[in-house]
Amino acid sequence: MSALPVAPAATPDTLIAVRDLGTRFGIQVVHEHLDLEVPRGVILGVVGGSGTGKSVLLRTIIGLRRPDAGTVRLLGADLHALPPPRRIAIERRIGVLFQDGALFSSLSVVDNICVPLLEHTALSARDARRVATLKIALAGLPQDARDKYPSELSGGMRKRAALARALALDPEILFLDEPTSGLDPVTAAGFDHLLRTLRDALGLTVY
Repeated sequence: MSALPVAPAATPDTLIAVRDLGTRFGIQVVHEHLDLEVPRGVILGVVGGSGTGKSVLLRTIIGLRRPDAGTVRLLGADLHALPPPRRIAIERRIGVLFQDGALFSSLSVVDNICVPLLEHTALSARDARRVATLKIALAGLPQDARDKYPSELSGGMRKRAALARALALDPEILFLDEPTSGLDPVTAAGFDHLLRTLRDALGLTVY
């Protein structure tokens, strides 16, 4: 597995620091002595074959899995060493798009995007829907998609809906797990272009 930076760093700040990481499932070694630094403002693509640990690494970095060895610091902090309020404060500064989108099937697109807004901010339901509508436009979705359910969207539109939700809290870092998996080449290229546009416009770091 190798990491390929797509753009130069905007600043020398290191937002993700992985040191001597070890990850295992039983006797299977997934990562061993892995070091990684991600500076602010880059788009970093981690590439590798199926089963090489790309998703495991992402989940370890964002704190969903504890490292078996080594350390991971996200935005300067070891998430597993933080008390819950401080950990939540760090987690609010990141957005995550999981491989399958992880949209709530029983909620419309706009209501999916409202979930983090209502959970982590003091916005009213009305204001949350206004912000969600802006995020829908930012992700390149047509406005008539806002009231549709995930099952009514194409694969590319579901990815963009999940992206809009990942952007809901104006994150500093956007984590994407196989963002173009299952998309045709034209749709995948459009998604890649959108990510570069968002990085430039919002000052995002994209992993």
